[in-house]
Amino acid sequence: MEIIIAAGKVTASKTTIETPQAARARSIANFLPRPELLRGATIVHDQDEKTTAIRFETNAGPIRVMLPVATGFEFHVIHDSDTGPRILGSIKGNSLPPRVIAFRISEFLRTRGLK
Repeated sequence: MEIIIAAGKVTASKTTIETPQAARARSIANFLPRPELLRGATIVHDQDEKTTAIRFETNAGPIRVMLPVATGFEFHVIHDSDTGPRILGSIKGNSLPPRVIAFRISEFLRTRGLK
């Protein structure tokens, strides 16, 4: 599932977003190794913030894995808590294949007891 945030409104995507980040997010989400992650993954295109993320519902609440905005940056794992967003950590490897990044996301969530 994909959602779009634009002008402060959240809507379900009726058309396919065709940006490099959107294509990267889709390819990473397709390689998530565990079925519960694959089923629960939502790609979020925040046009107000100009970011793309993969969102998961976890035991601790919603978690977003923000895609890097440029080459050389890291994936940030953000917990959207009641008190506001909090960075839990980062995942290195922007230049790695989508399968490896998906595995690293899965392991990050598993080792912290989030999913």
